[in-house]
Amino acid sequence: MADACSVENLDLRLPLDGMDAARLLAAVPEAVLVVRDGEIAYTNERAVALIGRDPTGDPPAALVEGWRAQADEAFEGTLRTSDDVAFPVQVRLTDLDGATTVAVLGDARALLAARQAEAAQERAEAKYRSLVEQIPAVVYADEGGAVTTYVSPQIEHILGVTPEAYKGDPDLWLRMIHPDDRARVQQESDAFLRGEGGDLADYRMVRPDGRVVWIRDRAYAHRDGDGRVVWEHGILFDVTELKEAEERIAYMAFHDALTGLANRALFEESLGLAIERAKRTDLGVAVLFLDLDNFKDVNDSLGHHAGDDLLVRFADRLQTCTRDADLVARQGGDEFLMLLGDLAPADAVPTAIHVAQRIEAAMADPFHVLERAIDARGSIGISLFPRDAQDAASLMRQADAAMYRAKRSARGEHVFWAGD
Repeated sequence: MADACSVENLDLRLPLDGMDAARLLAAVPEAVLVVRDGEIAYTNERAVALIGRDPTGDPPAALVEGWRAQADEAFEGTLRTSDDVAFPVQVRLTDLDGATTVAVLGDARALLAARQAEAAQERAEAKYRSLVEQIPAVVYADEGGAVTTYVSPQIEHILGVTPEAYKGDPDLWLRMIHPDDRARVQQESDAFLRGEGGDLADYRMVRPDGRVVWIRDRAYAHRDGDGRVVWEHGILFDVTELKEAEERIAYMAFHDALTGLANRALFEESLGLAIERAKRTDLGVAVLFLDLDNFKDVNDSLGHHAGDDLLVRFADRLQTCTRDADLVARQGGDEFLMLLGDLAPADAVPTAIHVAQRIEAAMADPFHVLERAIDARGSIGISLFPRDAQDAASLMRQADAAMYRAKRSARGEHVFWAGD
């Protein structure tokens, strides 16, 4: 049995003498075994310190569980020390002459820890990816705020494009933005990247199939010391249903549910704006207040369903009597309002009369409700800005009063406000 750390009589087939080989092996920072004819023929000091004893003469398989005899390969095994402690090692074998093998034992604990850390990271990333890919939104990451490095698969469901197509075309996002929103979104995005703006306002995107999707984009930028965007990540939410619900709510707030006409709230707001505009431009405004004659008789004789049907038909016909820029509204019940704006002072009275006469002519034909012909006429009251009043409430009140005068004196015709 050769002495540990002694290689004077060990022929390693190296171009060195014994002392040079000893110094070379002693200088190796890892544990080295020299195996000849199936036994450990030499160990350096690092190996002895690692094992806790001199294993010279032992078969390597008794020292390293999982030992492999094949040369010129690397494998992982388990080294058992003199105090019966086992820990993983990485073994690298080098064949010298077919009978002699040099084995370098590397402590694999660091490698194992790294692999465990890598596995833990992979598990964490898998959990994060699973979470990201389950939420009903698109998660994205951009490098330098320009090149998309990641986009979650939900993009195919929401925007109709694959993640690969989206990442492969840096200009696709901007091209898909609705033309009416594109310039505004580009400005907001540029300001965000410069650090001068916050969240983008909601915008529309057009899918390849032509469907328009409302997007809420929430982005977060990571900047370097000079404020430049290093990378950016964010979430695209599909808020189409929310927007449509908001539009329905807004429509319901300002429109009559039965006829679809503007309601009193929208009429009052529009009238106020028309008066303010008329004050600046020295123009006029007319308000027509119309009430159906004998509507109660229809409800009482044919029922409310018939009355509702008559109101819808009446509203449709009423809209054909005004100009495109005029507003027709349902005040409530069987009362209707018409706003004629931007009237030249000399044209205010003639225009109001012309519209009233068109309404009267349109009402001359009966309405067919429940297979019955119903004669429905309307009495109309008219007030004018600036002649009769300077504010919306007064104009509507005067037109209402004029309408009641028309009902008392000449049903089915029109009367102008003439003062108290």
